[in-house]
Amino acid sequence: MASVHFSPDDARNHPPYIEPELIYYGSYKDDNPPIRLRIATGGAGQSGLLRALADGFIDDYVQETGCKPFAIAWIKCDTAGSFNNLASGAVDLSITYLPAAEAIAMQQGFTDRSVYAWRDHYMLVGPS
Repeated sequence: MASVHFSPDDARNHPPYIEPELIYYGSYKDDNPPIRLRIATGGAGQSGLLRALADGFIDDYVQETGCKPFAIAWIKCDTAGSFNNLASGAVDLSITYLPAAEAIAMQQGFTDRSVYAWRDHYMLVGPS
């Protein structure tokens, strides 16, 4: 596993630290960029969908904006864990699959919005 680049200030601003399941770098792994986004999810990470989205986002964003390369960390957990990690500040966002739980998170004030992206159950299909 690659080393994580949280400075002491980052660590104070993002407690507690949770070891990522994987870290995505786009095309910039050799640059060993710092983690700038921590995403909590289960199935989207396990399926490889999060990797594809994260790597594409990093490459496109760096190219379009000219910003320094950065990394995205996957924090592996279920929906309940995702909300606990959001509430504690251990992650920046989560991909969850329970609208009722998302509504509770909004009511409790540890998240400020919920955006529908996709269902938990999906298939990628193509020719034989």
